[in-house]
Amino acid sequence: MIEVSEHHRRYWKYEYDVSHDFMAPLVESWGVTLKGASVLDVGCAEGGGLCAFHDLGAVCTGFDITPERIAFGDVLRGDRSMECIVGDLHATPPPFAGRTFDLVMLHDVFEHLEEKVKALGILRTYLRPGGRILITFPPYFSAYGAHQQHLNLPVARLPFFHLIPFAASKLVPRLKGESAFMKSEVDRFRREKMGLARFRRIAREAGMNVVNEQSYIISPNHIRFGLKPIPAGIAGRIPVINEVICTGVAFFLGAD
Repeated sequence: MIEVSEHHRRYWKYEYDVSHDFMAPLVESWGVTLKGASVLDVGCAEGGGLCAFHDLGAVCTGFDITPERIAFGDVLRGDRSMECIVGDLHATPPPFAGRTFDLVMLHDVFEHLEEKVKALGILRTYLRPGGRILITFPPYFSAYGAHQQHLNLPVARLPFFHLIPFAASKLVPRLKGESAFMKSEVDRFRREKMGLARFRRIAREAGMNVVNEQSYIISPNHIRFGLKPIPAGIAGRIPVINEVICTGVAFFLGAD
């Protein structure tokens, strides 16, 4: 049996708690009955979030591009019955092509994808009539919108560091001791600058409707830092301001 590190166990538990305590209640408040619902998790990682939905009665399926994370998930999910495979959304055909689901979810995954309009088009093919897509991400212009908290250099992890002129394009690539992957991701976020308004434009271009949305001053993801999530309320609807103050947002999309 593969040995699972403590880091991956903690990450699995964090994903489980976020999904069980916040994402699942959110989608149910938006009209999805999880008991008996078919759920596809795109970028499921070790499967913690998917396990939470399973424990709430959903029929769960997932895929992730990283074989190691799927292998760890095979161990961490225990005797839960779910199908998780290695797969790439942009493969031809994509994983589980021809199958449809009541709910497709991407927890802080969409911002990492290339060709976002095309990706949404592929995600749309997974929907049953009346099905929904749940997408969460940190808006680019928010405090950690470039995921710079994953860099090693303390100054590079400061809030809004990525918005300093030339920081993401010139300084980050020159940082020593940083992984090539993380530096490329920061650069990807810089190029795309995906905030709330940009996401809505992408959704419209892909022929999707924003059915519901919820933004947060403190994202549910921050429970791993001991923080309690705080919804943005009316401030989350104010253009420009919401791009800066909202550290996380959940969009609920439909094709009907």
